[in-house]
Amino acid sequence: MRKLIGLCFLSATLVATSARAQGIYIDRGDPSAISATVGGGIIKDGWGGGAMGGWTYRGVFDVGADLSYYKYTGGSNKNLSGISLTPFVTFHAIKAEEDELPISISATLGVQRQFYTGNSPVANPEGWGLYVGPSLYRRIEMGGSMLFVPEVLVAYDLKATRYYSGALDQSSGNLRDASGGAGYATDMKHGVRALLRPNLLVKAGNTKYLVMPYAGYQSGFVVGGNVGAMF
Repeated sequence: MRKLIGLCFLSATLVATSARAQGIYIDRGDPSAISATVGGGIIKDGWGGGAMGGWTYRGVFDVGADLSYYKYTGGSNKNLSGISLTPFVTFHAIKAEEDELPISISATLGVQRQFYTGNSPVANPEGWGLYVGPSLYRRIEMGGSMLFVPEVLVAYDLKATRYYSGALDQSSGNLRDASGGAGYATDMKHGVRALLRPNLLVKAGNTKYLVMPYAGYQSGFVVGGNVGAMF
């Protein structure tokens, strides 16, 4: 796998906000690299898309962030839009080597800050999130120009949303107070996300392209995809 020196995997599942490990395509000790991706997907009660960038240090750990746009079609945030920023860090604890362990293992921690819009005439809610968990993946070479990396992520998922009003005339679906009065409330949800990501790298000359669909569970069925290029 040394011939893949300089490659870097950068993608976020965007709506699912599961930032990808940049070092998934390179061996431990290979040169550091950067990359960028764009994409989108749908999840329970919403859809969205965005862009991400980051850096990997010699296939050992990765840092990056994704910036995403959301549009909600159901739930307490129905009719609202949102923008989120999610920085993350990934540590590649075990890297598979030839004739050794066939599976690589990494662990990722991401923290999300989300800003909502469109809740006139009352204040917009605000959100925070956190996820942490392991990822298992295996690199499979498919000739000299393609690399297939099936990956499974399982993580603990925390989401907290602060609502500043329960008024019945607000745009969102946050109708917590039947009397129409205003009041503060925090909705905190604990969950699990599980994603299958059949990652594909394609070399075309000196350019390396990524095609990265995903599907799984995060408070409901989620599906989407990302595309990117390595530098």
